[in-house]
Amino acid sequence: MSFLTTLKKFGNHIGAYKVHLCPEVKGQVSEKGKPLSNVKIERVLNFSDGKCVEDFTYTGENGSFSLPEVNIRSNQPAVPLAEIFTSQAITFTYENTKYILWVSTFSDIKYRHEYAKKLECLHADISDEEVFFHFRNNNVADYKFRATGIGRWNEDFEIIDIDSYLGLSHIETDNEDD
Repeated sequence: MSFLTTLKKFGNHIGAYKVHLCPEVKGQVSEKGKPLSNVKIERVLNFSDGKCVEDFTYTGENGSFSLPEVNIRSNQPAVPLAEIFTSQAITFTYENTKYILWVSTFSDIKYRHEYAKKLECLHADISDEEVFFHFRNNNVADYKFRATGIGRWNEDFEIIDIDSYLGLSHIETDNEDD
């Protein structure tokens, strides 16, 4: 019997553990400042053990919406060195165009205040472009959390130049119009 198999069997006797998938979400969507009412906001949350939680809500007259906090029990045994992560995707479709409010993957299973702070005021306007951004990690100064979407915040929100981030800024493209 392999060491990993032994660890998994041992982990099964310990039982499942609580996984925090997403804090409460409160937000508002608009188009050039005009609230979008009766828009279906969809959320898909995944855990690395294969569990998925999907839910939705509709915006009110002022474009506001909310979704509850989500926690689950994992069936995955607590195996050391196993890759553990959660992912969050919050989207909506308006006039046949899909918009990403928020997409992020997080390598942990615990509630994080930094995520809750962003998701308690998820305001987005469909006239804004989708961006890749990062925000502060209060526990590790040199590591920032990353997310993608059309949401905007007045503080702790820095757009990442994706070409620089991927190391592509030095690559020149050929101009075929010459």
